This record gives sequence, structure tokens and C-alpha cells, in this order.
Amino acid sequence: MDFNRYITLAEFYELAAFFRTEGRLVTFAPGESFARQDEHNRRCGLVEEGAFRYVHLTPRGESPVVGYAFAGEFVGDYVSMSNGHPSWVGIEATCESRVWSLDNGTLEAFYGADAAHERLGRRFAEHLLAEVYERLLQCYVTSPQERYEILMRRCPGLLNFISLKELASFLRIRPETLSRIRRRIL
Repeated sequence: MDFNRYITLAEFYELAAFFRTEGRLVTFAPGESFARQDEHNRRCGLVEEGAFRYVHLTPRGESPVVGYAFAGEFVGDYVSMSNGHPSWVGIEATCESRVWSLDNGTLEAFYGADAAHERLGRRFAEHLLAEVYERLLQCYVTSPQERYEILMRRCPGLLNFISLKELASFLRIRPETLSRIRRRIL
């Protein structure tokens, strides 16, 4: 899966190895929370298997999907961990999932161990920024159909993990619009 393509395990193999050696392997049932909205997120993880969705519960009771993490990707609310503020998102398992989980203190100790680890942490933050920035720009400069086509080229098996309704939410369109787009393309 090439969903969060700026964060590749090849580039961050040392960080992934740290999660696997120092982390605790935790299993999550479908719908179980990894992090809760409006709470300080104090852990992060490396998804061993399964998938997680990031959702934001609005005051109107809507829950738009704002992100995903799949096997081989890192999961957590980096901003909440870094600044200590409550998380804007909840992170929940979409299916039975296993994660190598670390608390923020352990990860900060890893980054503070030496200059190389500190650079790795900085590169990781830079890559997260690049991912978010690209998604923001796509919302402004591409049509819903273009966003759908780009995502499907990058992640052809995505619909094996998520529903069309969730995909529509992530693309910031209504399910009916996604159905029309899919009919036009197929």
C-alpha cells in the first residue's frame, strides 16, 4: 500500500526496528481506539497488520475520515504527542490489527540519544509535513475525480480495506458523487 508514501519503511528502517525491539505488540479489535479525540495522545505505533482510520467528530455529529494508516506504516497523532495538546482526531482500528506501540517518552529518548537519531526524528517530521501539505493542495487544485484517480493509482487495493462511504468521506465528497465518478471511469 502506498497510502502515506512520504513515510516509507525503507527510509525509516532504523525507526521501525526500534518500534519492533522496544515497543509492545498490541492487538486491536475492529472499532477499538488507538487514540481518542480531545485527549492528549501519548503513544504512537508501527502497524504490523491491519489498518486504522483517523476521524474527527464534529459538533454536528458527523465523523469525516481524515486519514488512514496501514500495515508497515506509523500510526498516532504526532502533533498531539509533540505539543501536549488534545488530539483533534480519534484513531480506530478498521479491522483486527496489531501494532508495535511506544509511549512518547520512549520515542523522545530514542531521538535524544544522539545527533543521528535527532536528524531521523526531524526527517520524519518533515515527511509528515510533506504528506499533509500535498493533501491540502490537492483539495484546492484538483477535482474530486482527479483526487479519486490519483489515490486509486497509488493504492489500487484500498477498497479491500475501506468502504466506499469512508472513501467518499476521505475525499471530501458525498457517496453519491463518488458513485457517479466511479460510473464515469469504469
